[in-house]
Amino acid sequence: MQIGMMNDPRVDLLAEIDWAQKNGFEFLDLTLEPPSYNPTAIKLLETRKALNDANLGIVGHTAYYLPFASPYESLRKAAVQEMRWALEVFAKLGAPKMTVHPDRSIAFSLGSKGILEKNLQSFKEIGEFARPLGIQVLIENMDRTFNTVEQIQQAFSQIPQLGFHLDVGHANLNVAQNRTEEFLQAFHDRLVHVHLSDNFGKSEDLHLPLGAGNIEWRKIIPMIRRFGYDGTITLEIFSADRRYLLISRERLREIWES
Repeated sequence: MQIGMMNDPRVDLLAEIDWAQKNGFEFLDLTLEPPSYNPTAIKLLETRKALNDANLGIVGHTAYYLPFASPYESLRKAAVQEMRWALEVFAKLGAPKMTVHPDRSIAFSLGSKGILEKNLQSFKEIGEFARPLGIQVLIENMDRTFNTVEQIQQAFSQIPQLGFHLDVGHANLNVAQNRTEEFLQAFHDRLVHVHLSDNFGKSEDLHLPLGAGNIEWRKIIPMIRRFGYDGTITLEIFSADRRYLLISRERLREIWES
């Protein structure tokens, strides 16, 4: 298991790299999004040097709100182009994988089938850009669409090269019980990245420290390990006081090792 953190896109990236290194994280879940770090604004040479000096690997992360399923084709294509620019940056920084987020779009305009098809069209095009760069595109389970085994399976059946990014916090939203186990049963052989954060279910993706919500971590974390996963895990904890991020890392290690 490798434990990483996500940079805050409002904060200087070099400072985030320095903090991650000084606090013993093994990689950075590098999110390229405004206000500070859209793909055309990042300082590549300085960032690459900082990552190398810190001995930090990266996983690519992108904005969760891009209109991949927009009924306006020009907007859909613009979103795909943003991913092409992101892929080029991540390739230069050495990222082996990059996460994309399904778009819920406008239900009354396209219908659920139309939204699914538009997302898949976008992901196919993004995958074509990613392949020659040596980057695997990952699809993340969300709380709005692509939040069932059936929907995600359609993506994998049509785009075999896609990897699975399991977000345990999202699996706890808008459901009667956390869906992590059913996602692991269905897609453990495609699992290549994991996000952990806590919440209280319902509809609010709070990104709380582990143990601050109602997710049963002493059940979930051993389950992830039991399905054979031993790769990158990002603590997606959003708190102004980063001691909660460090506490969450210790809790993850404690449960994982026990």
